[in-house]
Amino acid sequence: MVDDSAMQMERARALLSKHHAVETFRDAETMLERLTQGPPPDVLLLDWQLPGVSGLDACRYVREHYDDVSLPILILSARGAHADFTEGLRAGASDYVAKPYDDAELLARVGSLLRIRAQGQQLREREAYLATTLSSIGDAVITTDRAGRITFLNPVAERVTGWHDSDARQRPVSEVFRLIDAGTRAPVEDPVGRVLTLGTPQGLIGATLLSRKDGSEVPIEDSAAPIRVGASDLTGAVLVFRDVTEQTRVRRHSEALDAKIRASEAELRVLLDAIPVLVSYVAPDETYGRVNKAYEEWFGIEQDSLRGRSIREVIGEAAYAVLGPYVKRGLAGESFSFEQHDVPYRLGGTRDVKVTFIAHREPGQDPGGYVALLQDITAERRLTKEREHSVEQQRRQAEFEQQLIGIVSHDLRNPLGAILMGAARLNQQDGLDPGVRKLAARIQSSAARAVRMVNELLDFTQARMGGGIRIECGPTDLHALMRAMVEEVEAANPSAQVRVELSGNGQGLWDGDRLSQVLQNLVTNALKYGEPETPIHVACRGDAEQVTFSVHNMGAPIPEDQLPALFQPFQRGTDGVDKAGRSVGLGLFIVKSIVDAHGGRIDVRSSTDKGTTFIVTLPRHACSSAPR
Repeated sequence: MVDDSAMQMERARALLSKHHAVETFRDAETMLERLTQGPPPDVLLLDWQLPGVSGLDACRYVREHYDDVSLPILILSARGAHADFTEGLRAGASDYVAKPYDDAELLARVGSLLRIRAQGQQLREREAYLATTLSSIGDAVITTDRAGRITFLNPVAERVTGWHDSDARQRPVSEVFRLIDAGTRAPVEDPVGRVLTLGTPQGLIGATLLSRKDGSEVPIEDSAAPIRVGASDLTGAVLVFRDVTEQTRVRRHSEALDAKIRASEAELRVLLDAIPVLVSYVAPDETYGRVNKAYEEWFGIEQDSLRGRSIREVIGEAAYAVLGPYVKRGLAGESFSFEQHDVPYRLGGTRDVKVTFIAHREPGQDPGGYVALLQDITAERRLTKEREHSVEQQRRQAEFEQQLIGIVSHDLRNPLGAILMGAARLNQQDGLDPGVRKLAARIQSSAARAVRMVNELLDFTQARMGGGIRIECGPTDLHALMRAMVEEVEAANPSAQVRVELSGNGQGLWDGDRLSQVLQNLVTNALKYGEPETPIHVACRGDAEQVTFSVHNMGAPIPEDQLPALFQPFQRGTDGVDKAGRSVGLGLFIVKSIVDAHGGRIDVRSSTDKGTTFIVTLPRHACSSAPR
């Protein structure tokens, strides 16, 4: 039977060798060694039962150890059965031929095997070309079969998904490629499933995240398209996508910048529009760039309509004739400020303006325009002129009044002195009729009051026109001065009760006559406005650096609203009328002027329960510290 098989093999080899490269072997080891050392034959012929080894075993050996798995293997058998045929194909044979057969059948089977091999080679070349092409592009590519199982991942897809091509093959797309809506976090149907269902290209809608193998997520953009053989045979789908993490970051950064720019632009506009002066940017071609809201009110032209219009057109030829030279200086790169009066105004009349030009210049470049700040000072200048005129009128009037008071007061002193002297001499005569003596005393008292008022008016005039009351300082004992003054007041006012409290050192360098005037004025006021039959308290305390004296009386308090103006001229500390006619309201003004001239200060405290107290504080050496 072996001889019959050998004859059959020889006959088949001889027949096939006329048309193809055919190899036959006696053992599997020789066969494998031959195949690895040279180009493979067109067809490998194996006997169903080789000497020492089964042809089926040799077939298995070739398929396990030889790289070219597409090599056609034809097994011949002189006696074979259906079971042998099935076993041979399982072992890896491309075809199994059992006797009887004729030459035409053998040639036809070999030719069919060679055509299949050629088609497979072309398919492998196309797949290799496609794999190389898809591996070289920058996008991720995944291909699937008709059932939605993955057949290929290029390197970019491996990097993005975290899956290796070998691990992902034949897995469902849903297992490798899971999508999530970036906003709602809900699952998103993969476009491959829609392509395989609808047969048309599909893409993602909205922002989508891809869940990678390790659970991390990356934003992607993708599209899917069907793979067809011929016009209508759908064999799978291809998915092309890219990782847009960087693009998303850049987009979000850009959106954030845009939002900041818009917010900054809005803030800038609000800020500029809130400025109560005209603010503008003037371009090198003398046209307006950005302007604030004040321009709209000034020119009667909408703010946005001013952009791009020339200065000459907007302000008018008459105003440009005045302001044009300044515009040229600003565009030449000069920064400066100026005032221009009587500038023709486009809506009629003239305006006074104050303008500042701030040149805009980039380093190393020509001037690029300027920023202009324009303030309408027409009303301000008018008010200033009116105020200056009013102040001048008031100054002249006050000066006239003070001069008049001074002249009148000075001219009154001589006749008043004569009246006072005459009344005193008349009152000193013996044997004078009592009625005449009483009249002489009244004349003397009235003249004395008139002299005091004249002196006050002279002091007031000197204080106002001469910059303060002049003092002549010398060694003074304030305690002795106060005791003498109290005696004079009590002599002139027999019903007065004045209590004196002295402590410390009362020596100092002061103007004694002026301080007597202060003490007399304060004590007289206390008697005048104090509660009747209530004692007046006068105290003086000397410290190391200063001396303080006070005059206190009970009675109606000074109204609180009158306290701030109490030491102003022609003011009184009460709303009542001075029925005695002893004051014109200059006493406290002169008191404060004398205290100020000594470099001291005067304060007042007044309330219903504690009465009214004037407190004077003087430096011990007034002439070295007081203004002269």
